[in-house]
Amino acid sequence: MPSWNIHIAQAERVFSQKGSVARTVRDRNAFLFGCFVPDIYVGYMVPAVELPIAYRITHLAAPAHIPKPREREFWETYVVPAAKRAGIARDAVTRAGDASAGAADASDLILPASLKAEAERVSRVHYPQRYEGVPEPPSVACAADTHVDAEAVAQSVFDLVLGTWLHLVADNLWNTRVNEFLDAIGGKPSEEFRIKKQDDFDLFGKALPIDSLPRVTPRLVAAAAAFPQYPIEEAEVRSTIGVAHEIVRTNHGDRHPTYRLLTEEFFAQVFAESVALPDRLFTERLG
Repeated sequence: MPSWNIHIAQAERVFSQKGSVARTVRDRNAFLFGCFVPDIYVGYMVPAVELPIAYRITHLAAPAHIPKPREREFWETYVVPAAKRAGIARDAVTRAGDASAGAADASDLILPASLKAEAERVSRVHYPQRYEGVPEPPSVACAADTHVDAEAVAQSVFDLVLGTWLHLVADNLWNTRVNEFLDAIGGKPSEEFRIKKQDDFDLFGKALPIDSLPRVTPRLVAAAAAFPQYPIEEAEVRSTIGVAHEIVRTNHGDRHPTYRLLTEEFFAQVFAESVALPDRLFTERLG
């Protein structure tokens, strides 16, 4: 399965390509947090989860050696109703996906944190002489972080749900392509195969440059509590963000790793596909 490194990188690339998803999402902080949601209550990634939820429920996937989350079922069950509650209409999505349209006003975006900016902020305290005459970077904190009225939360819930869908799209795609790779080499799922595959995914994830971190805000906590599949408690929000922070902070792997099973070409092709696919599906389906 893709690591959180890969999910973060996918979200960053989806935003950088400025397609229909990037032009529609207003709360990017909630969207990024949503990219972790299916794994939170499984209980392996986030510590101290008292009541784990089965993978087959969090990922809508039948038990299998290489399961394929039913992203389309999640879309119909949760994304479409959340879009309606947030007032996201198909014509707006079509306009958002128009490459000729102007970029959305960045002033109304709720942004995640940046590890690079956080490191610079701390370094300014310890090494002030390095930053003499250098203006401080703008803070991503904004007044909208505290907006928890019904309209604001509905928008953030939609963005969080969409980020969750992105996770399931990625898991489905990567596992489908791994199955195809296995068929092509005449292999069969096994414990040895699983270990080699997971090692390769870990190497690939650490080779990706990532910088984004979700922030704990009253608005994110409210949106997480209103997540329609199951409520996410504030304690889990904070724990999840702590895990994500550590993953990004320690993401210093070999930029040219040697894989044990999969190939560099495989990872390059599937990752590119995982970045392009959400915009296409999003524009085709929403309405």
